[in-house]
Amino acid sequence: ASVNDASAVSTVDLGTAANYAILTKTGISTVPSSSITGNIGVSPAAGTYMTGFSFTADSSAEFSRSSQVTGFAFAPTDSAPTPTILTIAVSDMETAYNDASQRTNTRGYNVGGGDIGGMTLT
Repeated sequence: ASVNDASAVSTVDLGTAANYAILTKTGISTVPSSSITGNIGVSPAAGTYMTGFSFTADSSAEFSRSSQVTGFAFAPTDSAPTPTILTIAVSDMETAYNDASQRTNTRGYNVGGGDIGGMTLT
């Protein structure tokens, strides 16, 4: 964690999970008009748990592309080294969550009371 000054709240270290705009263990659903900026990934769920996307596998078979994603889509069913990279990223995500969940919210942000379904966040 980094700290800018003595009164600042330290940041949560996302590790390699920071390489993804969306990273999940269970799946990602979208609609045709959506647009995601950044990489997306699922693990341990298979790539078939990313629904609503039109994917084209890269020639390396290490990731896929979609016109809805400015970045790449990664799944544990992709070629090596992708499964190992995803396992590490998911572990980093869980470590970051555990760190963040133990912190006191001193800023009072609670967007939507925790229910952000249907919201557009910018």
